[in-house]
Amino acid sequence: MQNPQASSSPSSRCRYHLALTALLLSAILSSFADAFTPSLHRQKSRLLLVNRALSSTTATSLAVLSNPLASSDLDQNYGGLFTFGVANNIVPTDGMLKLPHHERYKAISLQAVDKVAERHPALLPHLHDVKLAGMVFPFKASPYYVDELIDWDAEDVRQDPFYRLVFPTLDMLRKDHRSKLEAAYAEGNPKKLLGTVDEIRADLNPHPAGQKDLNSPKDNSLTGVQHKYSETVLVFPAAGQTCHAYCTYCFRWAQFIGDDELRFAQKEAHSLFRYLSQHEEVSDILMTGGDPMVMKTKSLAQYLEPFTNPNFLPHIKNIRIGTRSLTFWPQRFTTDDDADEVIELLRRVHEVGGRHVAIMAHLSHPRELSTSKVKATIRRLQKEAYTTIRSQSPVMRGINDQPEKWRTEVNMGIIPYYMFMARDTGAQHFFDVPMARAHKIYSDALRSCSGLIRTCRDEGWIGRPFFAKYHPDAVWFDDLVPLDGMELPWDENGLPREVPSTVY
Repeated sequence: MQNPQASSSPSSRCRYHLALTALLLSAILSSFADAFTPSLHRQKSRLLLVNRALSSTTATSLAVLSNPLASSDLDQNYGGLFTFGVANNIVPTDGMLKLPHHERYKAISLQAVDKVAERHPALLPHLHDVKLAGMVFPFKASPYYVDELIDWDAEDVRQDPFYRLVFPTLDMLRKDHRSKLEAAYAEGNPKKLLGTVDEIRADLNPHPAGQKDLNSPKDNSLTGVQHKYSETVLVFPAAGQTCHAYCTYCFRWAQFIGDDELRFAQKEAHSLFRYLSQHEEVSDILMTGGDPMVMKTKSLAQYLEPFTNPNFLPHIKNIRIGTRSLTFWPQRFTTDDDADEVIELLRRVHEVGGRHVAIMAHLSHPRELSTSKVKATIRRLQKEAYTTIRSQSPVMRGINDQPEKWRTEVNMGIIPYYMFMARDTGAQHFFDVPMARAHKIYSDALRSCSGLIRTCRDEGWIGRPFFAKYHPDAVWFDDLVPLDGMELPWDENGLPREVPSTVY
């Protein structure tokens, strides 16, 4: 190639530098090409570089990258609704390629559901239903959840568990509430419509069982603390009183409707620590919300960093963090810009501070555990942060009223912890499961798991209690005598009997 210094033509020199830049970049990028395969253009070129002259004297190379962990180019397909990385995944390279390391979370609000329907036409017939119901119940979704978990090809998408979990419907309202809301909407009077929404919300028992008034310490600085159990204090960090998405059945839905009178929110950590120092009977802190994992690591550290010192409040042994982020935004632990920092913080609380750290993961369905993103998150929390992941969820009709979930969790090293009943709030009637059926689901789920989680020897007897006469000196089961008309689970030789068909 001819040296442009030998030529006096500016255009010749410019062409030389462009050609040289392209040659160098192609050499640098060739070994990394597979890491940046755009999901919508896998059969085309591996990487597209765009050189734009920003002025007559300055040029900046821009690399248009497709995030290797994304399942689709969301920013392109949602018309700019979602942005990832830096400047919509357009990363300034300053002449050298800088590798993208995170996707940027951006919520899908009620105002943005039309954009979702453009991408997923199955939503189009239900837009009015979602928007009107969304005036009463809070709505938020995440790009990951919408694109990777909802089955938009289902025969009736409204019956898909993951659609049902985040998209509200007028069917969630009682008939009288629905009629009142639809009538107010039809009148076209915004002020009356909003008043009707407030009336309906007030009828939905926004704080069941005295949640707003009971269990709260009588201290004006503790605006987001509940001493609910003798050994456990709940804290609701103000920065964590939202979620990456909202569950339609959330029993704390009143936290998310914009009414400060209905919110718990602890604005700082010092008063919490002062309270804990006065209550040495407390061994556990449960950070809850909302979702504490929506907080940036520097905000989360205000509550957790002191516990990296083993001498700080040494009676606090267990830190629990309630989160739905494994389902709604698993990138929080893998590709968010402070993902490494949060993993390191959790690790130090455990390894340096000597505390047990438990991720109380809200998991409802085996499909949640099937994506590559959530699997990467689970591995990282277990193997790098050294946390224990425990699962909990309410039993909700049409979402998880089947027993299969626990087996999947146990196989992934997740410990099933709680199975809740629907609280008397919000859309309970739409999601409720009778207690007898819930008990059977629980028993079947436990029976399907291995002995790692099942603490009885014969799984066939799960859910089938037996009754024996009280015997204060009995030292083994065969010392017991059954109640009249009943049998014990074993015969006179101590061998198990055939499991009865009756479930008590």
